[in-house]
Amino acid sequence: MDRKNRLVFTRSNAGTKRKFDEAITILEYSVMLVEFFELEEFNNIIAGQLMLILCETKNTRIKREKVTIDHSLIKKINPYPKLYPIKDSIQISNADIPEDLFDYSKQRIELKLWRNQIIYKTIIEGKIHEIKIIDFIKETANKIGGAQAESSLPNNSIIPDGHTKILLRSIAKGLFKSIGRDYKEQTSMNLSHIKQKIEGSKEGS
Repeated sequence: MDRKNRLVFTRSNAGTKRKFDEAITILEYSVMLVEFFELEEFNNIIAGQLMLILCETKNTRIKREKVTIDHSLIKKINPYPKLYPIKDSIQISNADIPEDLFDYSKQRIELKLWRNQIIYKTIIEGKIHEIKIIDFIKETANKIGGAQAESSLPNNSIIPDGHTKILLRSIAKGLFKSIGRDYKEQTSMNLSHIKQKIEGSKEGS
């Protein structure tokens, strides 16, 4: 594992760290099940976990001022997390969206700046609408994941399902890389774990 990319945990307790690890494991398994077994239902889980880990924010008022409180799980274990920036905005077209959206040669950037990057552009009623990472995750979690999120996108904004699925996996893989998790290595371990469980159940039956 690349130590310089590893997420440094500060001001955290064992319970919060365990919850974060569980969320990452659920995300890894979900991406794996979609990629290798074409279980598209797990896109729901991917959207929900990405929102929980990266985009769990709530607007409230303190002394009549509108304030956004960040409840993202990653912030609870590290107050200053950083993630790799995206390469380019994705334009809606017939062209395929690349699965590798992030530039791992650049320095990682703070979470707030990362969430506000433009990840998708679409034309609605003749106007170009730019969609930020945070809005995409919240919109998708609300639409297919069942999470309670306020949409800041136009009511008739639509990202094709095929694009949505690619973007979800790409964001998850970018997160793994940013925190120093080797997705391929973890996937190999997870597949071996599933295989052992299946073989064990056959022997016990």
